[in-house]
Amino acid sequence: MIDFDYDALAALAEVAREGSFEAAARALNVTQSAVSQRIKQLEERLGAILIVRGRPCVPTEYGLQLCRHVDHVLLLEHELKRLIGSTVPNRDAHAAVLRVVVNTDSLSTWFPAVVYRALEEINVHLEIMTDDQEHSASRLKSGEALAALTSNAEPIQGFRMVPLGAMQYMSVASPSYIEKYLGQGVTADALKAAPSIVFDRKDLLPHQWLEEAFGEAHILHGSMIPSYEGYLACLLNGTGWGMMPTGTVQPYIDAGELVELVPDRRVHTSLYWQSSARGTEVFRLLSEIVTSEADKRLIPQTLAVTD
Repeated sequence: MIDFDYDALAALAEVAREGSFEAAARALNVTQSAVSQRIKQLEERLGAILIVRGRPCVPTEYGLQLCRHVDHVLLLEHELKRLIGSTVPNRDAHAAVLRVVVNTDSLSTWFPAVVYRALEEINVHLEIMTDDQEHSASRLKSGEALAALTSNAEPIQGFRMVPLGAMQYMSVASPSYIEKYLGQGVTADALKAAPSIVFDRKDLLPHQWLEEAFGEAHILHGSMIPSYEGYLACLLNGTGWGMMPTGTVQPYIDAGELVELVPDRRVHTSLYWQSSARGTEVFRLLSEIVTSEADKRLIPQTLAVTD
């Protein structure tokens, strides 16, 4: 039976979180040598390498599992403080920290309300890691996060899954772009030849829309803009055509700054909330907040086109 040294585990978690021994030392308010010594002793005691030293330092698979354990322990402590806080004077008011994975479109639209309510209602800071919804589940499996927005409808082992709804996307471009590249009409061949915009190499929405609108996808060429604000700015200035959440882009369409390429041909991305099943009350309350905010902004699954 292993008797864990939680000071050493805390040092391990901070190095994994911050990416360096120096930054971890600042976060823990100890010396860098103290952090290094704690982790070295922990590795010797367990007989395993926990941190791959480098720039940045990254945890091994075993190290990630220990980091996940530390996160759960801290959340349990936080939950206990919430339960007894009303009867104990001068209780520790520090918020807990929970790492979650969120896709950029959600983070740029409806998820900030979740971040605000998590702190206000359950005293939890959310440490957000961004990733595409199709790939965020891997962050849960690796132990990097304890909750995530995913497009994976199958519950991951050790996690609880809640369906949220779907984000609706439309294809748009500026009037000047349409005049320049699509003056003869919006066709599959014209779009294939015209410059497009994608968020990153994982962004498949333009291809999904082409299949929905024309029954076929094409190899696209154009700009890669891994910033929500930069992506929108490039749509507005005529750099290319691209996909945006309907709710976000509608005001620009109403103002005549953007035009929907094929009216009412939209694609939907279903979203699911997966959070650790090693539950504290914190996970249940956070899931309620996420569900509540999703109900306000997402399209019900029954109304969304099947992906």
